[in-house]
Amino acid sequence: MQNTPRTRVLIVNDDGFRSDNLRALAAALSKVADVFVFAPETEQSGVSQAFTVRRALRIKAVPADDDAPVAADGSRNWPFGFYSVSGTPADCAKFALGHFAKFGLSQEPEGCPGVSSAAGEFDVCFSGVNVGENSGVSSLYSGTVAGAREAALWGVPGVALSLRGCGGDLLETAVEFAVRVVKDRLFEGIAPGTFWNVNFPKVKPADFKGYKSTKMAHEMFTDHYSLVDADDGFGDKLWLLDGDKLWNESPVDSDDYLLNQGYATITPHRINQTAYESLKLIDEMINEKLAEGGQV
Repeated sequence: MQNTPRTRVLIVNDDGFRSDNLRALAAALSKVADVFVFAPETEQSGVSQAFTVRRALRIKAVPADDDAPVAADGSRNWPFGFYSVSGTPADCAKFALGHFAKFGLSQEPEGCPGVSSAAGEFDVCFSGVNVGENSGVSSLYSGTVAGAREAALWGVPGVALSLRGCGGDLLETAVEFAVRVVKDRLFEGIAPGTFWNVNFPKVKPADFKGYKSTKMAHEMFTDHYSLVDADDGFGDKLWLLDGDKLWNESPVDSDDYLLNQGYATITPHRINQTAYESLKLIDEMINEKLAEGGQV
């Protein structure tokens, strides 16, 4: 009987390669899959899907430290490939899927036309486990969610994992969820051009209510800016952003609302953001106002 190849898993995040959550996720998944981690050198929260185009990226193997398991000979080694990247979460996924998946850390062969898909090279990409929720409109700003979105662009199922704030204790639950996604190959149910945004509530395990499939809330933050008692060294005032969500004002079937009720929310997102219901209106506008000689 031919052995079934082990699942190939990519992990990225926006909290950086030193994140304890990242390392816990990678360690657990390495027991059931071949795991490769590409994570930013520094925290990249809130950068969304920004990527680097006019500056070269530095890719470095992360040396084993006290978090790495001890081998029989007393040495320490990561049970997964582990690299830091001098860029964003999207950079991490883009490099891993657009280059490393096919060429490793070698130079792309001369004359290569480039790579536009990593389907078949990696089976699934997890992004996280993030410290802080990324439900609702948070997902639009999130570097964590962007990591999963970037994977979807490359034809690889993406799953973003986030914990709502501190004070809960569901990291183990989030890691167990990821392991189940791999072992049961649940990632095969993620349709092409889509990815999952998964958020875990700020509750103790005993108060965890389980999982809900949800739609994305779109209610905005209560953002406000305040002057801080400091300047930038040039005498200019500094403004600090603060705010929160009105959790219970979101629709009762949305991720924000159900996350606040103690559920983990699984929200499918799509790459195609076309508002199809507006196409007819735009066509009418073009025909009526932008036809030959017409003016808007």
